[in-house]
Amino acid sequence: MEQHETFNRVYDATRDALLRWLVPRIRSSADVEDLMQEIYKRLYRKMSGFGIRDPEKYVFGIAKKELAKYYRRRAVIETRETPIPEQLPDEGEEPEDVVLDREAQRALWALVRTEPLLSYQAFTLYYGFSVPTDKIAKELGLSEDAVRRRLSRTRARLRAYLSEQKGD
Repeated sequence: MEQHETFNRVYDATRDALLRWLVPRIRSSADVEDLMQEIYKRLYRKMSGFGIRDPEKYVFGIAKKELAKYYRRRAVIETRETPIPEQLPDEGEEPEDVVLDREAQRALWALVRTEPLLSYQAFTLYYGFSVPTDKIAKELGLSEDAVRRRLSRTRARLRAYLSEQKGD
């Protein structure tokens, strides 16, 4: 039982810092979640064999290796002519509708990535990970009102972009 308690303590102590470190380095929030899961899975496996003197340093060491693997995999995927669909379409949906929806999502997230770094981080944490604005404010060193303004401006730019797309 001690291993579980130790793992939970390390997880609680490092999760927020790791999330802050990963968000600006990863293309999509789903990839961040997958990478976080892989990092902590590797940590849990390693903890059963030996003690870790500096858990935060160890977690970030794993994170750097996993990030390198992530970018190697992305390079392979991007060289394919037709990527494998990330998910199967729901029953009744036409495959072209799913592709169009996925392309629209990618376009919106690409637009979000062009936002200033703090706005991008706030938007990703809020919409990608459901982190409340008070915690985002604390993590980013902003006031809660500043976080809300950044979210509002980003949403306004996304609405304007979507309006332009409908007009075309």
